[in-house]
Amino acid sequence: MLTTALLLSTLAIEPLHLTPGGQEVVKLPGVTRVAISGDVADVKVLPNSEVMVLGKQRGRTTITWWAGNKMNTRVVVVDDGHGSDLAKMVHELISPSLTVEQFQDKIVIDGVLDSIDDMNRLKSLVASDPTVTVMAHLNPRVLPVVAEIITAALHREGLKTAFATCVGDRILLEGSVADTGESQKAQLIADSVYARATGGR
Repeated sequence: MLTTALLLSTLAIEPLHLTPGGQEVVKLPGVTRVAISGDVADVKVLPNSEVMVLGKQRGRTTITWWAGNKMNTRVVVVDDGHGSDLAKMVHELISPSLTVEQFQDKIVIDGVLDSIDDMNRLKSLVASDPTVTVMAHLNPRVLPVVAEIITAALHREGLKTAFATCVGDRILLEGSVADTGESQKAQLIADSVYARATGGR
């Protein structure tokens, strides 16, 4: 049996970074056609195998061009600096393991945090920015601590016989309450504490 493998070698090209309203002329030897997707940036073909790339709005897109029969692509990132500044703060103040990525006009922070304090600091850092979405979540090893915090909150609210326990990657409410009203109250308290501690996951 013969197996034929076609190996394609591509040279990694650094993303092109622009600001909204900014422009850059890029040399594309032998270019015959150019395309760009979305509304993040635009392109204008110039003489001498040059293309002007114009930043329109924050986000990320891909420019595609053809030189002869070969197709090439390059990522274009349009950023007003806010995403980069925020990424620097998140990595320095919270955790270098978190990812901060920009999609159109939104900034998404994702990853795993090892403490409730880190999660609370992250939320405080981005609380006033409506363009930021926090997808980061707590390491499951932290859940027993979250269960203890829920239990303490239940007891503060007078539900002395209710408590939270951690089973695997889940937190369960156990114990006893007087009636349905107290059961709903316990669930609301647990949901609220859990959402604050884990980023809503």
